[in-house]
Amino acid sequence: MTPPEPVVRKAPPETGTAPERVGGARLPRAVVLLGLVSLLTDVSSEMIFPLLPAFLAARFPAAPLLLGGMEGLADLVSALLKYRSGVWADRARNLKPLVLLGYGVSSLARPLMAFVTLPWQPLLVRSLDRVGKGLRSSPRDAIIAHSVPEGTRGRAFGFHRGMDHAGAALGALVAMALVAWGLSTEQVFLAAAVPGLLAVLCIFVVPEPAREPVARGKGAALEPVPRRLAYFLVPVVLFGVANSTDAFLLLKLSEEGAPPALLPMAWLMLHAVKAAVSYPAGWLADRLGSSRVVLAGWALYALSYVALSQVRGVPGTLAVMAFYGLYHALAEGAEKALLTSLVPAAARGRAFGLYNGLTGGASLAAGLLFGALWTGWGSAPAFLVAGVLAAVSAGLLAVLLPRARPAAPA
Repeated sequence: MTPPEPVVRKAPPETGTAPERVGGARLPRAVVLLGLVSLLTDVSSEMIFPLLPAFLAARFPAAPLLLGGMEGLADLVSALLKYRSGVWADRARNLKPLVLLGYGVSSLARPLMAFVTLPWQPLLVRSLDRVGKGLRSSPRDAIIAHSVPEGTRGRAFGFHRGMDHAGAALGALVAMALVAWGLSTEQVFLAAAVPGLLAVLCIFVVPEPAREPVARGKGAALEPVPRRLAYFLVPVVLFGVANSTDAFLLLKLSEEGAPPALLPMAWLMLHAVKAAVSYPAGWLADRLGSSRVVLAGWALYALSYVALSQVRGVPGTLAVMAFYGLYHALAEGAEKALLTSLVPAAARGRAFGLYNGLTGGASLAAGLLFGALWTGWGSAPAFLVAGVLAAVSAGLLAVLLPRARPAAPA
């Protein structure tokens, strides 16, 4: 186990966007508003995503291949942009324009899925959506990191992830309700523009965090990202290769005999668990140290996937899925809080860019590996290999993390 991280009980805020009560119950306005932006964006996204496979299957004979290629290309585009946007964030005087551009591109592109008639069009629309994600992720995470002092970063990132998952659950509910009311799939896709527009409008009132002066000009030198960060990123990438898309959980349910009508409800349950536990998990990270919470989350992932390799039947699979949702709640926000503590403030944009870009690339590799194992040997070996790989990643993080930490002052 790694030694516990020092918990800062009282620290002066690093920015002009100070928490209303540092260490108390309330979070800074920037964090709350960005959480609302993520909630509305995920409402928009999840109004489309659950309906998309059937929508494509009704129009294109090679829909499974198209769906796989579309998601793979989208992940690749997003991963390539995330580091670049981190560099821009460290050079930019203001972070909000990059965030606004990213959310704006996604919100404009996403409803265009209603008009696709040719196979290349879904690829283009989904890729544009992910271009927006690639542009916004790193500067948005940097705003959150700059807006709170060390002792509240776990709560801040946990709150943001919780709002993201709450939006995903709400979006699926809205889509189901609109379809039940008689709207066509295309009309639901167009309606998704409304929460997307509201999300963009919310960004205008997000306070811009004050930061140290940044390097100006194309040739100006930036404070380098510490090389020791590799000791954190290597286990993160290895875990990312084990961390395949949650869509495979729905496929596992189908394999166990779940009726199609149960799948949206299982998806809602998973996101409800993530949303309910993310903020308390962030609070726990601030109290116990984010590294311990990350390790606990990764261990839960490993246990869940090993269990999924053995469990049979719909009730058992649903129970493991609910348990698995705790991994997301524990690890997602704590990973970002831990990353923030490992790098100087002037390099946070690029650090988040590296983190987001590498995990995005690893997710593409994870999907290909998991899919190949499932196709060749079945679901049980695929879940087992992923679980074992996650356990190895947790052990590697425990060993390497002390080398990634800044040296203690003499």
